[in-house]
Amino acid sequence: MSDQKKLNPKLRDYSLDRMTRGEILARENVISENGDGSFSVPSQTTDEVLYLVRVIDGKYVCNCLDFKQRHQEVGLCYHAHAVKFWIASQVELKQKPKPKIFADDSIQCDKCGSIRVIRYGFSDGKQIYKCKDCKTKFRYSLLKKAKYSPEMVSLTLDLYFSGTSLAKTARILNNQFETKLTKVTVYRWIQKFIPKISEYVNSLTPTNLSDTWHFDELFVKMKNGRDVKARGKVAFVWNAMDRKTRFLLASKLTPERDLVGASRVFEEALRNAHGLTPEVITADSLSSYKSGFNLVFGDREQKPKLITNASLQNKQRAHPNNNRIERLNGTLRERVKVQRGWKTHETPLAEGNRIHYNFVKPHEALNGQTPAQRAGIQVKGWNELLVNALSNTRSETLGEER
Repeated sequence: MSDQKKLNPKLRDYSLDRMTRGEILARENVISENGDGSFSVPSQTTDEVLYLVRVIDGKYVCNCLDFKQRHQEVGLCYHAHAVKFWIASQVELKQKPKPKIFADDSIQCDKCGSIRVIRYGFSDGKQIYKCKDCKTKFRYSLLKKAKYSPEMVSLTLDLYFSGTSLAKTARILNNQFETKLTKVTVYRWIQKFIPKISEYVNSLTPTNLSDTWHFDELFVKMKNGRDVKARGKVAFVWNAMDRKTRFLLASKLTPERDLVGASRVFEEALRNAHGLTPEVITADSLSSYKSGFNLVFGDREQKPKLITNASLQNKQRAHPNNNRIERLNGTLRERVKVQRGWKTHETPLAEGNRIHYNFVKPHEALNGQTPAQRAGIQVKGWNELLVNALSNTRSETLGEER
């Protein structure tokens, strides 16, 4: 390139780390943005060569040999670092308009990262888009098209599942950020994003589970239920917890405290343990646990021991006891007792409480870690959960045009 020899000589100093070289290159004003949302970065070793850096799902990808062979798994090449610094200067210092790829109306191809996409009809009532560069067709479901950011949504979830009511959550956010949220919007976000986050967290494998699991059920009232004994006015949350990590494996809401509820929580716990089976299962004396256990584990070769007379600690016997999960029930009761009632048995609130307990709330008994971290899952906080969940389900590839 014509300006090749004028660039900072430190760029050829390979003793510098890649981030430092990228920061130097970003200040040279040689990076340019392309129409498809990619960025051109000149090579510092070969004349007339441009490398392309793309931002796909928030990750920087370069087509240089260094990135492909050595650093796409462990770090960025200095071209990618340069683009990262350059973008930060454009957005934070507001020297120029925001890069096109970060515009509010931009839509990015899932396959190649291009923003040169067009509307391409509908499927099942949802808009389909087609990339003009790689011809991929896809549905678009990024949160960036929404009025509010992922940070705002994750803060909303954090406030609500930390104990703040729908109305108070909306009021706090409106006062702090001058938004116009309503309690209806907050609940719609819960309905929309908890299932997505649940699907993501259930795909993660806890690797440090112990050989003992605790099971118990918790009474909750349904909306407009005055007589707690009236059929349809109550429900039961069935919980399954690992003893050592306090990781909540399942939290299922059912209308009855029967065989169906017990078998569902056993199945859900096994599914979320991803193949791990305990040696001991402790529960209270409810007969549904024994019948549900026989239904789920009856034909299994690896069958745990079931103890159904577990209760709180007492002086006569040290074990078995259900102290761990009874402590969990106390935490959950503090939340549900102030609520006027859950609306339906399909509500996402039980699952939201489980996610908050596992991935957000640190425990003193775990030295400040969350149960998920103690179980070997290094994901923490509503924002990280939401971003990861949306990255996994942001669109559905429909195949390339023939």
